[in-house]
Amino acid sequence: MKKGLAIIAVLWMIGSNVKAQQLTHYTNFTYNYLNYNPAVTGSTPCLEARVGYRKQWAGFQGAPTTGYVNVHNKFGQRRYNFHGLGFMVENDTYGPFGSTSLVANYAYHMKLTKGYSLSAGIGVGFTQYRLGLGGITMPDIEIDPVIGNSLGTIVAPTVNCGLWLYRKDRFYGLSIRQLTQPKVKGLPDTQLRRHYTLAYGRSIQMSKKVNFKPAMLLNYVGKSKPSLEGQAMLEFNKLISIGIAGRTGHGGSALVKLDALPYLTIAYAYDITANRLRYAATNTHEITLGFRACGLKERNHVPCAAYD
Repeated sequence: MKKGLAIIAVLWMIGSNVKAQQLTHYTNFTYNYLNYNPAVTGSTPCLEARVGYRKQWAGFQGAPTTGYVNVHNKFGQRRYNFHGLGFMVENDTYGPFGSTSLVANYAYHMKLTKGYSLSAGIGVGFTQYRLGLGGITMPDIEIDPVIGNSLGTIVAPTVNCGLWLYRKDRFYGLSIRQLTQPKVKGLPDTQLRRHYTLAYGRSIQMSKKVNFKPAMLLNYVGKSKPSLEGQAMLEFNKLISIGIAGRTGHGGSALVKLDALPYLTIAYAYDITANRLRYAATNTHEITLGFRACGLKERNHVPCAAYD
């Protein structure tokens, strides 16, 4: 009987979490936009890989921790039209809960007028949700050791789509993730919600060596309030960028991006929490390493302000 009550309680907790949990947020979103929109796939001139790690609310027990790897490349180019192909693996943990996603992306890029290009992309894969019972304390309830380490896993399909309009000095993006809003089998009233994202960014040349790069991101998840994010970066000599960022209801951030080597870029973001969590955990750290096979100075492609 006690075992049954424990399982029911855990299932209810999973159901509540899956319904409310939003997808992962990144502070340095312009350098991680492939994680938001599959239409970005293939935007770089050659094979590129990125590895990222985000530790949210450092010092808060059970705080979210995220790691990801994405790889993408262009192929089949005819003049300015080409295809993009890539994949992304993302692992997210928050307290006893966790999820792992594997998504394959495809995009087609075509040349428009006045220097613009337009791409449409789709991402298809799956997300595995899991819960470790070892991280939950239930007074007066004895949990069988066989199920004590993990209840098991729940797998849900993932379908994302997006559009990406860009030219050398600006970009516009629209993406919808979890398009099919799959229901989690076995859990009543549990459904993954669509995530809508609008993006906009510019690259404004202030002098021969300085570019100003403002960008905005608007996110909306069904039955929740929209969130608005903004950042402003100054790029010096196409080598180092520094800036600030903010997100409604959360706080501010400091950003830095460095082209450390011809094939390597390092991006770091430091968040200062301004909501109620500031009393328990004030800091969030995010670091991204980018590797480009043809080097960072390659320009034989349709440029995009999000990357160049």
